[in-house]
Amino acid sequence: MTPERQKKMEAVLAKRQPSLHVVLENVDDPHNVGAILRSCDAFGVIDVHLLYHVTRNTQHVASKVRMPRMSEIRSKSAASAAKWLRFTKWDSPKKLAAYFKKQKIAIVATHMSAKAKDPAKIDLARPVALVLGNEHDGVSKEMLKAADANVLLPMVGFIQSFNVSVAAALLLYEAYRQREGKGMYAEQQLKKGEMTKILKNWAA
Repeated sequence: MTPERQKKMEAVLAKRQPSLHVVLENVDDPHNVGAILRSCDAFGVIDVHLLYHVTRNTQHVASKVRMPRMSEIRSKSAASAAKWLRFTKWDSPKKLAAYFKKQKIAIVATHMSAKAKDPAKIDLARPVALVLGNEHDGVSKEMLKAADANVLLPMVGFIQSFNVSVAAALLLYEAYRQREGKGMYAEQQLKKGEMTKILKNWAA
């Protein structure tokens, strides 16, 4: 690895936000997954949680919703974003919610309801997990029940919801805006040992 390449990796790692998590719950469209991963990398996310647990009946055949393989994500730039992220797989909303509660990470779900708030009015600079569901089912009842807050991006047109990848980008930008305002991108958030370990994996 060239010194320039290592310097670039170190600069990117110095801005990673280990307290900002993204959860993809049953998001099975490869294009959407790829776009979300690109946004995660762009806004400094390091941890992405893959929650796949529902089964749908397609032409009378039960099939489990799964995370699309990187080979299914057509955009090379989107697929390559996965190299710079850490993934944790889950098959139970209950287990994932319990993990976040134990780590004192607030759960913020995207959900259209009367109690949903503008994300600009939610503290996204604290340790937080943003939960995004697929466009068919949305966020599961289990994750909504465990959520500390529901958010809904403001819209003034006829369409009531954004594409999930667009919603992810807008939410992550709001998180970026809040965290940047508090200087969280100017100060290294990862611990030195953890940063060294990730750098070694990236270099490999």
